[in-house]
Amino acid sequence: MKYRCQICDRDIDDFVSIAHIKAEEYILKLIRRDHPEWKEDKETCHKCVDYYRKLVKENEI
Repeated sequence: MKYRCQICDRDIDDFVSIAHIKAEEYILKLIRRDHPEWKEDKETCHKCVDYYRKLVKENEI
């Protein structure tokens, strides 16, 4: 079974959903660490979010 992630808009298989959720939570944690003034309910450009996704993916954090 698959579902669409509301954060990254990818189709996620239920089998790996926990790992996906944890990765997205970690990305948000990194953003908050580097930018404590950032508010999740405000708009954020895709370039910035993609930077953190790439950072996590490339470093297998």
